[in-house]
Amino acid sequence: MTRVTGPRSAQPVDVPAPIRRVREVAVFRNRFGTLSNDDVVAPSGAAGQYLRWQWKQDGVVVVPVGSAGYALVPSYHPVHAASIEFPRGGVEGDEELAAAAARELREETGLICEAPRRLGLIHADTGIIASSVHVLVAPMDTTETQSARPEAMESVSEPVWIAPAELPRWLADGRITCGVSLAALALVPSRCPTLHAGRPKVIAA
Repeated sequence: MTRVTGPRSAQPVDVPAPIRRVREVAVFRNRFGTLSNDDVVAPSGAAGQYLRWQWKQDGVVVVPVGSAGYALVPSYHPVHAASIEFPRGGVEGDEELAAAAARELREETGLICEAPRRLGLIHADTGIIASSVHVLVAPMDTTETQSARPEAMESVSEPVWIAPAELPRWLADGRITCGVSLAALALVPSRCPTLHAGRPKVIAA
C-alpha cells in the first residue's frame, strides 16, 4: 500500500492497490459517450469485469450566486423524476469551461454570467463514471435575464433562489439530492470564504 500526502495537508493517505484494466471492451456507444465492460485483474489476482461509462466530453456544473443566495433549477429527469439542482451539462467541441458553464446557465435558467470562475473538480460517481465534472461559480446580477432555452430533451422550471441561511434546512429535509449539486456546494466554503452580495472572492483552484 502506497502512502501519499495531499498538497494542502500533512495528513497521510493510504492508497489501496490498483485493479488493473487488461482489456477495454466497449458494449455501447452513442453521441454522448461510451459504456465499457472491461476485463480487469484484482490485487488478489482474480480476473473479472468492471463496468465504466466515459462521457464524450468533461462536464460542468454552475453555482449561480446573487444577492438572494444560490439559484437552483427544478429539472425533470426520467431516472429520478423531479430534482432541484444547479445547472449542469457537457462541454461542446473545443468550448472553454467558462463558456460551457455560461451556456448551460443561460439555457436552463435564462440567467446571464459572462465570466464564471472555476472552483475545482469533482467525480460524479467514482464507481462507474470515468469523466470529470468541473465546478464553476457564477457571480451574477439577477436583473439581467433571458428566457430559458433548454434542449429538446430537457424539462426545467423557473430557478429557485435559496438564501445561505436557509440551505441547511433544505438539505436536512432532503429537498436537494443531486450528487453533483451537493458536491459543488461542498466546494463553495473552501473556495469562496467571503461569499456575500453575489460577488464572492474566489480562491484560485
